Amino acid sequence: MTILFPETASEPTTAEDLLSIRDLNIEFFARGAWTRVVSDAALNLKTGGSLALVGESGSGKTVTSLSILKLLPKQISRVSKGTINFAGTDLLNATESRMRQIRGGEIGMIFQEPMTSLNPVFTVGDQIAETVRQHRKVSRKEAWARAVEVLDLVGIPAAARRAKDYPHSFSGGMRQRAMIAMAISCEPKLLLADEPTTALDVTVQASVLQLLRRLQDELGMAVLLVTHDLGVVADFCDDVTVMYAGEPVEVAPVDDLFGRPAHPYSAGLLRSLPQRTPPGQELTAIRGMVPQPDQLPPGCRFAPRCDFALEGVCDVEHPELVKLGNGQLTRCIRIANGDLTTSQLVAAPAGTPAAHDLSITATDVAEQNGSDR
Repeated sequence: MTILFPETASEPTTAEDLLSIRDLNIEFFARGAWTRVVSDAALNLKTGGSLALVGESGSGKTVTSLSILKLLPKQISRVSKGTINFAGTDLLNATESRMRQIRGGEIGMIFQEPMTSLNPVFTVGDQIAETVRQHRKVSRKEAWARAVEVLDLVGIPAAARRAKDYPHSFSGGMRQRAMIAMAISCEPKLLLADEPTTALDVTVQASVLQLLRRLQDELGMAVLLVTHDLGVVADFCDDVTVMYAGEPVEVAPVDDLFGRPAHPYSAGLLRSLPQRTPPGQELTAIRGMVPQPDQLPPGCRFAPRCDFALEGVCDVEHPELVKLGNGQLTRCIRIANGDLTTSQLVAAPAGTPAAHDLSITATDVAEQNGSDR
């Protein structure tokens, strides 16, 4: 999969490109002014591919994914720059009628909280059948049969009976599976999965990821996974875009990200993984908080929290996203200039908690996470 960012944004998309985002800037209206919350986001996702957007809460992951389906509130949000192209359709300029065809029909979405996404006054089967009838010319009976079929496909036991139940009678894991069933009921080309395993125990999480992988293989759909859980990324995805404070800071194949992170923020996220911490050592957290969109520092946005930042350099100049020799992309001045190496990143600064080697593969993390990669 090829992932493109601003410096290569002029390159044309190919026939294989399913989703193409270029130079995307998103602004929200707050306190009487428009504030940018996503800056210069861009990516390419090919048919059947899997890409993860990762980062802490407030990094811009969900806002980016919701903008694809134009689900951001119109009154307080706007796209000030950029393009979103899906299967030849310019989504930002598409009519609402066309977007209704795409939502659920060509692009499915698993929302972050299934209990608030499912309507409590309709049965689960009715809600899935309604989606089917919205996008396929079928009878009520055929739509209901399809609802039962997909519930069975996602592993709901006694699907024909449980389709008649209301959401409150489903467990958290079953509600998540019901959301997946609704999202895939019309066999979309692209699945947007926003924290699909949030609040699920490890066993259910592993089964949900296994289900998504199987459905991806069977249906040939692409998956854009939004998550803060790098264990899930290691288990499921091919490529990763790390976002921080509304902008991408690193892009890499998943094995390269885990083996040789090219940005201090990525290294910090990896260092915080329990799988990375030797037994008996205290878990490591990145100090500080993600800055608010209207309080961004003048230089590198991660500089105030970075153990590798240089005064007078990182706190002054805002870095561009550049391509390294191995093909990874990074938004770090020191890495780009060769002043800081990935080996130094994985070793951790001397004296910091859990200053241990980060040399672990994505396969190791996936296996320790309870799944096979």
